[in-house]
Amino acid sequence: MTWKLLHNKHCTIIIFALLVLVCGSFKINPKPFGVKTIVIDAGHGGKDPGCSGVKYKEKDVALSVALKLGQLIEQNCKDVKVVYTRTTDVFVELQERAAIANRINADLFLCIHCNANPNKDAHGSETYVMGLHKTRGNLDVAKRENASILLEDNYKKNYEGFDPNSDEANIIFSMYQNKHLEQALNLSTKIQSEYKDKARRIDKGVKQAGFLVLWKTAMTSLLTETGFLTNPEEELFLGSDKGQEYLAVSIFKAFREYKDDLEGRKVKYDEAVDKIPAYEPPKDSTSPIVSNDSIPVKIPVKLPADTISSDVFFRVQLVSSDKRLSTNSDKFKGLESITEFMDRGRYKYLVGRSAILEESVRLQSDMRKRGFTDAFVVAFRGADRISMEEAKKLLKK
Repeated sequence: MTWKLLHNKHCTIIIFALLVLVCGSFKINPKPFGVKTIVIDAGHGGKDPGCSGVKYKEKDVALSVALKLGQLIEQNCKDVKVVYTRTTDVFVELQERAAIANRINADLFLCIHCNANPNKDAHGSETYVMGLHKTRGNLDVAKRENASILLEDNYKKNYEGFDPNSDEANIIFSMYQNKHLEQALNLSTKIQSEYKDKARRIDKGVKQAGFLVLWKTAMTSLLTETGFLTNPEEELFLGSDKGQEYLAVSIFKAFREYKDDLEGRKVKYDEAVDKIPAYEPPKDSTSPIVSNDSIPVKIPVKLPADTISSDVFFRVQLVSSDKRLSTNSDKFKGLESITEFMDRGRYKYLVGRSAILEESVRLQSDMRKRGFTDAFVVAFRGADRISMEEAKKLLKK
């Protein structure tokens, strides 16, 4: 028994020594930790236009933002290699986009897209990572983007029989786990923050959904929806050179911070990007933006009664008074675009205007954090205030 134990012990020592010698004879070069190569993927292209507004197409806006972003990275992050899935108006299959990133062993895969919605009031920016659909809206966005494979040859074979038009297929597909989820969420959160602070976009948050273009990537991957081309005001921003520059700068600043965090260092960059002031919309714009204090408002919100649509919409009431107040009053804590409304002999003061109840609820939350502890959502139909119950019934119809 003793001999066997000694024998086993000696064998273990010999095997361990041999392993040390063998491993020591090879020079191990681990991949540097951080971001050395980024693949920027401009959504759609060529025969696949993506979604469209009245004037602009998703494929064109996405490409312009992608090229501007790549240029910013090349100019400011000399140690990062930038690779594009396309630099012109050409069609690239979804599986090939991921394959490009995998072939070069990229550290980050970033897809740029524009959003669409039958409701033309829908607006704002949102960023997605691979994961389970949490809402019907997330599922619809994924289905729309995944539908690009219908333009590919042999798509059923390439995507293992996946049907982009099937709710069930999209839901099951979204259950694939993303092993780089933590990093993807980190960068996505930073991008959304910069959209809000620099480009003054409404922050629709970081979400999860099943995107085919992210499916087979072997690195941190995300897809950002820069805004809604189906919203007339937002389309003008997305289609303008200035708007595209602000989107590119927003993504770049987020990327830069993410890279520094990942590499555990703080690099001194050219201050030119940081000195770019936050976006200011045209004075006659009615597009939703984020104000200087990052509180979502709508400019302007006070409209003559005969010009207001008869559709249902929501606002947030801040203050009620039996005396008329100046909209520059200290009571409004510096907020702009306050709407005055007379109701039952009292002056009511409101902010915001949205056809989507959830957006007004978020605004209500922001206002309460700002100090308006009694802020609440009120509903309108045209120039008339209606009850929330009536508004919900009308929306269902």
